[in-house]
Amino acid sequence: MLPWHLLQRMVAADLLRVFVLGLVAITSVLVLVGIVQEATQQGLALEQTLRLVPLLVPGLLPYTVPATCLFAVAVVYGRMAHDNEITALKAAGIPATRVIWPAFVLGVACSAGLFLLVGDTIPRLHHRLRSIILEDVEEWLYARLRRDRRINEPKLGYAIWVKEVQGRRLISPTFVRRDAQGRDEIIAVAREAELQVDMQEEVLRVYMVQGEIVRDYQGPREVRLAFDEEVLPVPLPPTGLRRTQRPREMTNRQIRDRLASILYEQSVVSRQLHEALARGDDANTSPSLKQKQAHLEYLRNTVNELRTELAQRPALASSCIFFVLIGSAVGIWFHRRDYLSSFVTCFLPIVLTYYPLMMFGINMGKKGQLDPRYGMWMGNALLGVVGLALLVWIRRR
Repeated sequence: MLPWHLLQRMVAADLLRVFVLGLVAITSVLVLVGIVQEATQQGLALEQTLRLVPLLVPGLLPYTVPATCLFAVAVVYGRMAHDNEITALKAAGIPATRVIWPAFVLGVACSAGLFLLVGDTIPRLHHRLRSIILEDVEEWLYARLRRDRRINEPKLGYAIWVKEVQGRRLISPTFVRRDAQGRDEIIAVAREAELQVDMQEEVLRVYMVQGEIVRDYQGPREVRLAFDEEVLPVPLPPTGLRRTQRPREMTNRQIRDRLASILYEQSVVSRQLHEALARGDDANTSPSLKQKQAHLEYLRNTVNELRTELAQRPALASSCIFFVLIGSAVGIWFHRRDYLSSFVTCFLPIVLTYYPLMMFGINMGKKGQLDPRYGMWMGNALLGVVGLALLVWIRRR
């Protein structure tokens, strides 16, 4: 019989090997399926895609690491049970649960690492990822034109059609600038053109060569202007540029500061609303009172969203511990050697229970119908209870 500390080292080494291989494989598949497919659909260049990968991968870890922990323990302990190693330990007077300690240490280490990442690093990288996408409007426009030969979306203040794109040159382009009501205001046709985005002034400048501009072409005073060189300024939509940080992009400290600020503002607006109602103001006839009610509702929704995000992060990070408990117990119980059977046996019940409970807690928390500090932990609590019960049962067998 091997010394106990040596057996633990062998189990830990096996767990670590399977965990690293599984993490690399699962993360690589998600990156390939996600960002590469999206880059292909959007027509992004290889350089643009590679810039996004390092920012995207850390954001996947809160989902890939727990799944990889589950995979590792299910495979290792399923193989040990299938090869009768667990039975040999019991015959030697060693409880089967003693061999679970390396897996528990792995789960605690992964949860601690994720806890540090989800509170600061991942939100910063996610904010940086969205900022790069927004700042790279010019490259996005060229990528769309290379792929579709047109950009024509109602939310934009312009539309572009081209015959082809050669580097930075647009061949035989047609531009349409729309007014605030979405009606075509100016049409320009040129031999070639080039785009330049000014992020400071939030303007898209179209540098055109040898063409014609038609103004008010639908009205009685149609004006046609021929030109050799012309610059057509088009305002960029402000919704994508002047945006507030989403809770997912904020660190824990930023969420707490934002939450304190909104709670104070909510108390002020609520007091003003009560004072107005006490004076006898009618909410159905007073525009200012309606505005205060709508603003108060917005503040309440924002508070619920921030609290849900703040509670979701530690619950998601701690899931590694509970995935390890359920994975090791089910792996020993079913004692299957092959990777696929061990993983599916553990992962299928989690897909049917843990993630629906997580989504239920998120939705109820954002609606203010359930305290997210408890709602986010329902899935972990269920896995913990079932995992501990199975381990106790396995110990007594």
